Amino acid sequence: MTAVIFNISPEQVIIATDTLAMTGDTRTPYFFTTKFYPLPHLNGVMFATGIGDLATKWFVSLERFLARDIHHLDQYVTSSLQKLGHEFMLSENRTTTVYHVEFSEMESQYVGFAYRSTNSFKSERLAYGLRTKPGIPKADIKSYPDDFILLMEQQRAEDNRLPFGERAFIGGEIQMLIMQEKNMIIRTVHRFSDYETLYNQMCDELPANK
Repeated sequence: MTAVIFNISPEQVIIATDTLAMTGDTRTPYFFTTKFYPLPHLNGVMFATGIGDLATKWFVSLERFLARDIHHLDQYVTSSLQKLGHEFMLSENRTTTVYHVEFSEMESQYVGFAYRSTNSFKSERLAYGLRTKPGIPKADIKSYPDDFILLMEQQRAEDNRLPFGERAFIGGEIQMLIMQEKNMIIRTVHRFSDYETLYNQMCDELPANK
């Protein structure tokens, strides 16, 4: 699972995610990973929540699409993700949402689309503004990266209070991607307090260390 905070405006996009990956069966820490995927050839980025392996395979697939921009690509996404959904046996309890955010040459502004497995991966144009997942009511951003860090720490604290089977398991570090004027900057802006503990736990689970 993934914690994500993103703010989309016509002139700028800011995305922050955690880096912790868990095993799908036992829900134990597995590895640290990047959860957004830059697409410089499309002046944009792809990220997802839910099944990490599906997101990775979708990113690799995007390198093989002949598409000029986000609107052109949008024509092919739904049917392609539906096939992946069957491959990964998605269900009501096993879901994925894929996001594409790119600079539209046609509209001369940043544009975002969401594709949710709970909606058969149908294309949904994203309104501008701030979004958090897991959701934080009345979330507000006035500066970055500080407010993004505070919000994700809040997401993590609230997630840790949930029953084990309902948790998203937020951890590792916070990576941030900023796009503006067709430029892209990626930074690691925060490390959670239990990073070393999780890392050592992952090392202990390696076959060679058992």
